[in-house]
Amino acid sequence: MARPFFFLSRWQPAICFNAAMSAPLQQQLLQLARRVSTIGITSLTSWIGYKANTDPIHIFWDLDHTILCSVTPLPPKNKDDSDEGGPMSSSSWLKPPRLDYFDQIDDDFPYNTQTLSPNTRTYIRPGAKVTLWLCSKLGICHVYTAAQESYTMNILREIDPNNEIFKGFVLHRSDYPRIVQEGKDLTVVMMGGNNHSTDVNNAAADRATSTADNDDDHDGTTTKKTLDGSTNMNGNGIRLERAILFDDKVSNFLPQKYENGVGVVPFNVQRLNKCIISSSSSSNENNVINNWIAYLEEVKEMLRLVGISVWGTVHLSGDVRKVVGWVRKLNG
Repeated sequence: MARPFFFLSRWQPAICFNAAMSAPLQQQLLQLARRVSTIGITSLTSWIGYKANTDPIHIFWDLDHTILCSVTPLPPKNKDDSDEGGPMSSSSWLKPPRLDYFDQIDDDFPYNTQTLSPNTRTYIRPGAKVTLWLCSKLGICHVYTAAQESYTMNILREIDPNNEIFKGFVLHRSDYPRIVQEGKDLTVVMMGGNNHSTDVNNAAADRATSTADNDDDHDGTTTKKTLDGSTNMNGNGIRLERAILFDDKVSNFLPQKYENGVGVVPFNVQRLNKCIISSSSSSNENNVINNWIAYLEEVKEMLRLVGISVWGTVHLSGDVRKVVGWVRKLNG
């Protein structure tokens, strides 16, 4: 049986030895430290796996300015742009970061109804895809956005085409217009009890079926059916003490009195532009370094959310609101 965290066998703990200690004693202490570390980390990962399977947290994700940034109209195309992301420099030894993006139609803005040419470019936040994948292993991921349904489905087709990440609810303003004015009330999915609980696994399957049946026309019936609790999840409803909302707008946390919401540093146009290097300055190594610094800042913010999710999963109280409270204190 392979040992987990086998790389720790090469790790040398920082221990201050007394000069009088014999070499065999020092070696024994090092071995003991490695064993204690391995046991501790293995126990932690086992506890994370147990909680993720038996009492998972429910992570509600905002879209715009949290895990992506959309720009309308389409930015001008640089001749140095690659098909995979940002422009590349052939003259510099240091390559600029590459951002994933895709073009779509956002019907909140004017677009050509004849050619159906995209009018919006959506950039995926650096580190967002890995963060979403990791969090999907810790709990059940949901979407909670103030965007309309067509825009939301465009996003999901790009970042989760196989329905492997967002296996829960998809909430948007087309079904819940009050989101825009009143914030994001998590109680709309708090259907605890045997008669009103919902099968979150079926939610993703229904979404996939709806997408396959009609990619262009979504009437929202699938989402409404799921939210109305017409299916059964063996009596296990989503509880507020296991629900957390990641959003860049703190005002959206008001319905739960800010107890379930974690504020995310907005990935807005200003921060996006810091990650993107223009073709005219791509040969300037200082600009490339600044781009990489900005890029890694976004990755850092995404990894922070992974850490909060892990903390919420393993917290002995079982109440993620306690973790949210601590995060709020740490952030001042």
